[in-house]
Amino acid sequence: MNGKISNYLLSMGFIPNKIGYKYLGDLVALGIDGKDILPLSKNGYVVLAEKYNKSASTIEKDIQNAISAAWLKGDIDLLNKEFGSTIDMKKGKPSNKHFILTAIEKLSYDD
Repeated sequence: MNGKISNYLLSMGFIPNKIGYKYLGDLVALGIDGKDILPLSKNGYVVLAEKYNKSASTIEKDIQNAISAAWLKGDIDLLNKEFGSTIDMKKGKPSNKHFILTAIEKLSYDD
């Protein structure tokens, strides 16, 4: 994971020792590089599952856990500013897809 992605995730309150942090960084990097990661369940998660010798559902769940932990421990004002329009009102946080796509968009155009 490059420094730009890592700094972005850390600023949001992501915890580097959560395995989903690494998977999330990898997916964002793939998206920034123009790789086709959508739909996540058929492309993005599968690529990471092969890379890490895990199941796609494990990758998905670990990313969900990392996002949940960031929403519990991170800078909620910054998270809401960055992801406010993508937050699922029932869950109080964005879906994996919305988080990843927003992060890709933000990091692709923030130089």
